[in-house]
Amino acid sequence: MTGKGIIKLKSSHRSGLAGLFFGFCTACSPGPSVPASAVPSVPLRIAVADKQIIIAGPQDYCIDKAAARDSAAGSFVLLGSCAAIAGTAAAGQPVAPAILTASVSPGGGPLIGQQLEALNGYFRSKPGLAALSRSGQASAISLQRAWGSDGVFYLAAHDRSTGRRNNVQAEFWRAVFDLRGRIITLNVTGLKSRPLSEAAGRATLEAFVRQVQRENRKTTGL
Repeated sequence: MTGKGIIKLKSSHRSGLAGLFFGFCTACSPGPSVPASAVPSVPLRIAVADKQIIIAGPQDYCIDKAAARDSAAGSFVLLGSCAAIAGTAAAGQPVAPAILTASVSPGGGPLIGQQLEALNGYFRSKPGLAALSRSGQASAISLQRAWGSDGVFYLAAHDRSTGRRNNVQAEFWRAVFDLRGRIITLNVTGLKSRPLSEAAGRATLEAFVRQVQRENRKTTGL
């Protein structure tokens, strides 16, 4: 598939899955906004996983090309405010700026929608909490909420890890679901200088999920 704003990554790039939980970007000051598509250097979507999966964010979120990784082992995509990525407020600024990440992993097991109860239990266990923590310490994580909806597993958590990046807030929101035989993990983390409320974090994550699903419903033969 080809189209405006789509990048096709080479499979020789190293996987960035180690950076799944947190990324970074610099927030730009709000200013006059025009559609991000009017800034050609800022990609709105990206094709990964052998060009079978399209990742795109909600309105006014763009792809950070330098941070994207794609390989047979998995794919990683970082998204930020289009204004921050482009370095100009003309590219568009979300109402609630955040750091968004997406990972694409090989599937092949039971569908996420068939494991919602099991996932809920796992992420309340010590190994599950440790898996959520940047430091790998279960004691650093407080799972605030976990729920399933339409085959998607969602959670909201608070990470007190000392190794957490200083520019992001402790709270984060995550969604996991299946898409074209692969497992998609989407994350939303607010900026420490402009933290997201619970409502804004959840709304941004749900909009992210809808956008990725919409992009992949309307594309075939990538």
